[in-house]
Amino acid sequence: MLAFEPRYRTADGLRAFCECPAPTRSESPGHRYGGEREGVRLAALTDTPLASRFCSWAGLSGRRYIFSVYPWSECPAFCRAVLLAAARDDAGRRHALLVFDTGAFPEPALLRAKRDLSAYGPRLEFHLHLLASSGAERESVLADLAVHSA
Repeated sequence: MLAFEPRYRTADGLRAFCECPAPTRSESPGHRYGGEREGVRLAALTDTPLASRFCSWAGLSGRRYIFSVYPWSECPAFCRAVLLAAARDDAGRRHALLVFDTGAFPEPALLRAKRDLSAYGPRLEFHLHLLASSGAERESVLADLAVHSA
């Protein structure tokens, strides 16, 4: 469910909404936000036609970030967005592969990611976070969502 978080503010001082952590997860924060994290559906959209179009990813800090989900072949080239490339495993769980700022010229970055990750085939998804409104906010999201190889 989406929740109002008065402690989170955007760069222009506005308060933000965020996805609350799923109540069914019982592991400790160290394990939960460690090296292997999964994208999860938004509880507020369960059983709606939009459920497959959005998911959230937990940062190392525990904060969750909401992303729009696209098949890799249909991802729009948004400037100055956070793009997270993910692959689904055989059980349907999403696993982060890489995360980057699309910058002012997103087309070359998207093409490079598509080329480099083409081995994942139809399991590959591109997730866009469009809510970070400044370069500093995007850098903060990138640092929090850092994808580390095992």
